[in-house]
Amino acid sequence: MAIPQKKRPTTLEEAVAELKRDPLHAVQVHVSDVDVEVHLVNREGRKRRLGDFMAEGGGWKGESAEEILRILREARSAGGTSEPPRGL
Repeated sequence: MAIPQKKRPTTLEEAVAELKRDPLHAVQVHVSDVDVEVHLVNREGRKRRLGDFMAEGGGWKGESAEEILRILREARSAGGTSEPPRGL
């Protein structure tokens, strides 16, 4: 869920407070001319996402679409929540 620009936190402390209120969504904040995104790293408080699973495997190394779909289906059977798209 995106937070409107005018309601975004203005300090890191506010960003952490927002993250504590809604730990499943990253919080963006602009501090000292730097854009920062804060997210929960405690896996117990956050559902494992497909991006997390894919990052663990490293970069793609020329796998075919069928191989990638097989990997995604295995991830789903290990606890993922949605079917990979058909027709790739």
